[in-house]
Amino acid sequence: MGVARVLAPKRGDAVDDIENHPDLTDAKWLRGAERRARRAARRSRPRKPGPRLSRLVIPTVLVAFAGALFLLYRVGSVPLPDAAPTTAPAPPPTSARPDPTTIESTGHVDLTHPFADTPAANWATTIPVPAATAVGGFTAAQVTAAYQAVQRTSTESRLDPQVTVHHDTAPFIATLATGVKLPDANGWVTKIADGYQLLPVPPRVDGSMTSSVDDRGRLVVHTNFVYVYAFQPASHEAPGTPWDIVSVVHENADYTMVDGKPWPSNSKAYFYSMNCDLARQDQLAPQYSGSGAGGTSTEKPEAYFDPKHPIDVGQGC
Repeated sequence: MGVARVLAPKRGDAVDDIENHPDLTDAKWLRGAERRARRAARRSRPRKPGPRLSRLVIPTVLVAFAGALFLLYRVGSVPLPDAAPTTAPAPPPTSARPDPTTIESTGHVDLTHPFADTPAANWATTIPVPAATAVGGFTAAQVTAAYQAVQRTSTESRLDPQVTVHHDTAPFIATLATGVKLPDANGWVTKIADGYQLLPVPPRVDGSMTSSVDDRGRLVVHTNFVYVYAFQPASHEAPGTPWDIVSVVHENADYTMVDGKPWPSNSKAYFYSMNCDLARQDQLAPQYSGSGAGGTSTEKPEAYFDPKHPIDVGQGC
């Protein structure tokens, strides 16, 4: 309800009969006056302070910034202040055995070039045939033919996978003179032990041949060759040194020539960096597979690659 303010008459002024004023007796006018008074009263009331734009924008920006910072932290782009450093989780273990020729090397041996850090790095993959000279009653051409025949025999005995991997001595026997009967051909050939594989890298060989004439006037070819073989490692990790997977066979052999073909007459050999137990069974396996390395402990591994090394090593297998 509006309140009419009444002005007090000044002294000496005449006092009107205000209650009888025509406006105050007009009902329509009174209702309008009452509505105007209510609106005026509402407008005069103090308003409650509402949220200002700045009060809404600042928290919104802070929330958005915090969310972006948390997202960057989760993906690893930006570390949170004072956050402890984290390490990547280790990959789950696996029992699968990867191809050792394609795995990343964790040791010091390149499995695609296993001989790289050994004296055999630049050795040949075939038996070398030296230049021949005449000896005794034999011409240089005859000596050359004898060397080539012994080359075939040595290749079959030490380098042919049919013999070395599949243990079939027939190719070796076929190169020998007719009538040769070896009670045990195993001592003349290399046999890779069952359960072990060579890397897909050819064996290497170094050495020489010489010739002489025996007391019966027969031509004899003397061979002195060192053969090296590279085995697949035992696990998915590359070996730390070549000696873990590279095995050595050093052989001195004599072949008497009969009708142009070799007749085995004498052979001595030593093995190095291999399984001694299997070597006693005329089988070659890498050092990691069992006991013993062969050779003496006072010499460096490289010494056993030298064709000039004495064949009697004194220790080992």
